[in-house]
Amino acid sequence: MMKRGFTLIEALAVVSIIGILATTATYAYLNATSRSRDARRKSDLTAISLGFQARYDTQTCSDRGDVGHYPAWNKYDWVSEPRWKNTEILRTLSGDCGAFSEYLLTIPIDPTRGSGDENYKFNLSTGINILGKHYRLTAILEKVLVPESPEALALDRAETIWHDSFGGASLPSGYNYIVGN
Repeated sequence: MMKRGFTLIEALAVVSIIGILATTATYAYLNATSRSRDARRKSDLTAISLGFQARYDTQTCSDRGDVGHYPAWNKYDWVSEPRWKNTEILRTLSGDCGAFSEYLLTIPIDPTRGSGDENYKFNLSTGINILGKHYRLTAILEKVLVPESPEALALDRAETIWHDSFGGASLPSGYNYIVGN
């Protein structure tokens, strides 16, 4: 009786098929986790946006001049220094219709970048008679925008409207997603 085993060619074929499957599975996993982090970023900006809207709609401010403005409209000189502010500063805001934590208990942070310079940012309108009446929140999505794609054109259009119509600062470098009112 003769023992039959695998030949070297058969073993190499099996190893290369397993390698191809492992590479495909790794790529699919990394792509799915990247999309899930982007979905979380969009969800976080929606939550912050709802907090902004709740603050705007508050009618119980002790200072009636605060009614109908977004948070931090009177804390910074938005006209001469219209920079994008980290959303983390919302934790420290109080006195303008109460603390921002009354509208959003926890300020979300970017899932991979954490706190710091690349976290979510916000900017307020600076136009005459509309100071603090409009806002934009922005994040860095992992999905790379292809130039001239519909998403890239929509981002450019949103930034142009924000800058030209509302006096807001130009989008920070690298940020590619905007939510606002």
